[in-house]
Amino acid sequence: MAGPVTDAHRIIYRDQTQLAIQERHRQFDDFFTYIDGMSGKQVQVTDIIGTTEARVDAPEGGDTPDIESTHEPVWVKPKRIDWGKLIRKEDQIKALTDFKSEYVQGGASAYVRAHNQILAGSIFGPRLIGNEVPSSSAWAGRTVPVDLVASGTAAGMSVRKILNGMQLMETDDVTLEEENLALAMTAVENEQLWGDVTFVSKDYRAEAQLDDMTKRVKAIFGIPIVITKRLGLYDVNTYQASLFCKSAMHWGPFMPMDIKSAQNASKQFREHVYIEGWEAATRSEDYKVVKILNKKG
Repeated sequence: MAGPVTDAHRIIYRDQTQLAIQERHRQFDDFFTYIDGMSGKQVQVTDIIGTTEARVDAPEGGDTPDIESTHEPVWVKPKRIDWGKLIRKEDQIKALTDFKSEYVQGGASAYVRAHNQILAGSIFGPRLIGNEVPSSSAWAGRTVPVDLVASGTAAGMSVRKILNGMQLMETDDVTLEEENLALAMTAVENEQLWGDVTFVSKDYRAEAQLDDMTKRVKAIFGIPIVITKRLGLYDVNTYQASLFCKSAMHWGPFMPMDIKSAQNASKQFREHVYIEGWEAATRSEDYKVVKILNKKG
């Protein structure tokens, strides 16, 4: 459909693309704490107050205690997401107004994939901490080893490893009953877990939400499972899954998403669509994020 592109066509494109992005599956949003109103080059997300101990059987009549606690500010810097595509002249009006066009659907898919990667990258990625000048700090949480397996069983994802991950959190004084937990793993690890629940750890089958048709485990011990490939590999032979608390993971936008279309003077004034957004995600407490290692085979 040729013809002049008007502002009305561009508004339709913006609205169609916004709708397409809203309809896309965001893998981690439900399992992260949302932060609103962020702006600037960086912003403090939270202030972690260290644990303190109450006195037991202190003498009566003594001074009232003044027990100090540590403070650890956690910051985030925004990351830019953008996507653009030049429209073929003969398709320009249809491209802008057709909800199914590659310019609407392709842009929406690309944006949400980048959004998912930012959130996934914050699970084991470095975080910014400190008072005056925040510094980058690598993840320093607990790890469930790859060889934590019963005799004669494979070293893939298993109920035993998940239980161990929960135990590691409890060792660090995480009250699991007060937390919203999530499990992130690849589709291969999820199939490993399905096999473990089905053939090895049969006593725990009632604790799992299974889809036997697709050999998928949707949840276990009431913990929802996120299927993702975005956590990366621990090494060439080993996956790294994650058991994490929602209270430890944070994300939010730094400004409203900008979706536009305009003539590109450097491309013979052809219509050029563009999407831009600034988002950030981070982890607060390392001990609320456990790494679970599993063999790829």
